Amino acid sequence: MPIQYKFQAISDDGRTEDGVLTAESTQQVLNHLAEQHLIPISVKAVKATAPFSFWGFFGGVQYADLIMFTNNLCTLYKAGIPLLRALSIIKVGGSGSRFNYAISQIRLSLQSGRQLSVAMSEFDDLFPRFYIASVAAGEESGKLDEILEELADMLERELELTRQIKSGIRYPTMVVLALIAAFIIMMTYVVPKFVEFFSAFNAELPIATRMLIGTSNFLAEYWPVLVGLVIVGVFTFRMLSKHEKSRFAIDGAFLKLPIIGGLIIKGNVARFSLMFRILIQSGLPIVKSLDILTGSVKNSVIAHEIVRLKVLFTEGKDNRLTGEEFVCFPDLALQMISIGLESGSLERMLNEVSRHYSQEVHYTSSHLTSILEPILTVGMGGFVLILALSIFLPMWNLIKVFNG
Repeated sequence: MPIQYKFQAISDDGRTEDGVLTAESTQQVLNHLAEQHLIPISVKAVKATAPFSFWGFFGGVQYADLIMFTNNLCTLYKAGIPLLRALSIIKVGGSGSRFNYAISQIRLSLQSGRQLSVAMSEFDDLFPRFYIASVAAGEESGKLDEILEELADMLERELELTRQIKSGIRYPTMVVLALIAAFIIMMTYVVPKFVEFFSAFNAELPIATRMLIGTSNFLAEYWPVLVGLVIVGVFTFRMLSKHEKSRFAIDGAFLKLPIIGGLIIKGNVARFSLMFRILIQSGLPIVKSLDILTGSVKNSVIAHEIVRLKVLFTEGKDNRLTGEEFVCFPDLALQMISIGLESGSLERMLNEVSRHYSQEVHYTSSHLTSILEPILTVGMGGFVLILALSIFLPMWNLIKVFNG
C-alpha cells in the first residue's frame, strides 16, 4: 500500500527542494529523486491521518489538482490521444508534486496491463472512492470520455459549492475573532492600568467594574491553565472524532446548529445528488452506488441516512422515501428521487435536486452576513455596554468627587 514520504533534496544548481511523494517504499522515493537529478538529504514516512471534515465530503482531497488532471485527461482522451500518451503529457503542479508522481506510477501500471481505475485505486488519497468507481464503470461501458467530462463538471460545481459556504461564514468568523482579541487586549493591558488609577484614590467601585477587574486578575494569574485546557480540549475533540459513537454525536450536534446546521445539510444533499447521478450515469447499480457514497461521506449521521436509503432500495421499499424515515434528508429531495425512480428519469431528478440545493446554499451563504448581523450587533453592543459601565462609570464618580 503506497504511503506518503516527506523529502528534502538538493538540485544540480544547489537549491534545496522540499516535497511530499506517495510511494511503496523509501527506495522508490530515492529512485524518483535520482530521475529528477536531485540529491536526497532526508526521506521520512508521513503518518496518514483522516482529517475531520466539517462539511462532510472529500476530506483531504486536492480539488484544484484533481480538476486540472480530470479536465486535461478528458480533453486529450476525447481528442483521440491514447491514455499512455495523455498521461505522459499531463503535468499538475511542480515536478516533485504528489500528483505528478501518481501520474507517473499510473502510467507504469497501464504499461503493465492494468486498468486505469485499478491504477488510481493505489492513490486513494488523491482520487476519491466514487471517482475511481465512476472511471471503472466508464471503462467497462466504453464511455470513459463522457464520464471524465461529467466528473470534471461535478468537481468544479463541488469546489464552487465549498467556496460559497466558506465565503458565507468568513465575515461572521472574523467578527467573532475580533471580539475575542479585543476582550483579551482589554483584560491584559487596559484594565490593569485603570485598576492602578482607581486604587490611587481608594474609591468604591461599581459591581460591574469589580467583576471586570476580577476577570482580568483571573486571566492574568491562570492564563497558563486556560491555555492548557484549550489544548486538552482540542486534543480530546480530535480523539473523540476518531471513535464511531462519539463521532456520531459530534456530527449530529453540528447538524443541529442554527442556520449552520441547515447549510451543512443542504450542501451535503447537493453533493450527494451530484455524485449519485455520476455513478448512475456511469452504469453502476443503485445499491452499489449508494454503498460507494456511504464510504465517501465523512459526516457519520448523513452516512447513516445513506445506509438507510440503501436498505430501503435493497428491500424494494423505495415507496417509503419520506421525511418520517429520515432526519437529515429533506422531504422534497426524497420525493423527487422517488418520482425519478417511478418515471425512469432518476438521473434528471438527481440533477434537479443538486441544482436546487446548490442554489439554496448559494442564497443562504450569500445572505449569511445579513442573517447573522442582528446577533453580531447585539453581541458587540453588549460587549461595548459592559466596558462602558465597568470603566467609564467609576470615572464619572471620580469626577463628581473632584467637583465636590
